[in-house]
Amino acid sequence: MYDIQIEFHNLMMMAQRCGRLDRLAQLADDLLPVFDTLEPLDGDATKLAWICRGGAVCNARNRLVNTEVMLVSLQGLGLFTALADALAHAPDAAARSHPFVARTAQMAAAHLLRWGNASARAQWMRMAGANPQDVKDGNSALFYTDKPLWMLGVHAHLAGIAAVQPEVLRAVAVPGSAAHTELVEGVAALLRFFERRLSLQTVQSDRLAGSVQVADVDAGYWRLFATNRFAGYTGSQVPAVCESVEGGGMRARVLVDAAKVPPVKNLGWDFSHARRLVQVLDALQRNRHALQAWYGLAPERLPAPDLAQAFAAQLVAGVWNGDAQRPLFANYWGGANGWYRVAYDNGTGACYAGYPPFGLSNSFPTGGYAIWGAYYPVIDDLARSIYALADSADPAAVAFIRKHYGGLSPAASASSRMVEQLMFWPTLVR
Repeated sequence: MYDIQIEFHNLMMMAQRCGRLDRLAQLADDLLPVFDTLEPLDGDATKLAWICRGGAVCNARNRLVNTEVMLVSLQGLGLFTALADALAHAPDAAARSHPFVARTAQMAAAHLLRWGNASARAQWMRMAGANPQDVKDGNSALFYTDKPLWMLGVHAHLAGIAAVQPEVLRAVAVPGSAAHTELVEGVAALLRFFERRLSLQTVQSDRLAGSVQVADVDAGYWRLFATNRFAGYTGSQVPAVCESVEGGGMRARVLVDAAKVPPVKNLGWDFSHARRLVQVLDALQRNRHALQAWYGLAPERLPAPDLAQAFAAQLVAGVWNGDAQRPLFANYWGGANGWYRVAYDNGTGACYAGYPPFGLSNSFPTGGYAIWGAYYPVIDDLARSIYALADSADPAAVAFIRKHYGGLSPAASASSRMVEQLMFWPTLVR
């Protein structure tokens, strides 16, 4: 479900922009069987969940096997609810009545109720009261992560569905019921948490011809996190290498002392994870009126209508390297471009030495960022430059793509390149 969202969300959004109801229905047909894999959580038939039963990422070593992996389920629901929302608003009656719409809405509401219980809501409100100085070490307890962000997106799409098809939620959370009240309290706490972790400032940018407002998320909270401790390191020596170990396999060996690398004071999200902002901010803006109607939210409780534009401005002014012919992007949303995830262990046994400066640039074509060209045409230009470079036979262009956008390179496997193109090309279509 995690990978399905990453690989197909841009395609779904293109189909929505272009009015391709046939493509939306096809996606719904293909995804509907995912709901047949729901299982009782902890033996409780009233609580259905997707349980991870194995695979490379879900194993005994990282203790995820035979558990519900919340982020995986949430990210999948991020796509599912976006698709169901699009179908629910379709001009065609057959698309509006696709069984995927009701099934998705009901399961999304059930999961939001479980993940947004009273304990979780209280925790979000406590975290909303924190500040970066409260982070004293590498502990991640105070972080604003992609989980609450995805929950906001799912809430937004749920409201969008409820606005036009309230009957699909009648058995789950009819307005005035205790369940609906819990959903209202949940989205209110999530909005407050998100608001508190936003950073807005006005900067002068020659790239945008003047003064613009830029946005960041969770700035300063991630500065001491272990996988980000090399965010300020741009030295010539690689900070870690992968080496063979006795008995087989590989293990990372750190070569540079992290304690000697000064933390980046305002460090927040990395460029790869920030791609979630594209889809979630679209969900919030698209369903702005529905959120007010179904949840009873005052307009000022919602993010500003121009928030996505402020993030797009930061992409241009602070993340992009400024080269329109050979565009690259910093590893961190705030503009820091040191190493990312040095000697990272994700529990699979694979070895990750780390991502060097500009090492996450591939997140631009695959992450959906190009649709922010609607705010600043230069973003469209950057996407077209990458497309042209990937299509070029010029040796310098081929080498550039192979180094920085390897998935789009002819050197990649045919299947890998096809998936990368599937993620990138839809973002070029208006």
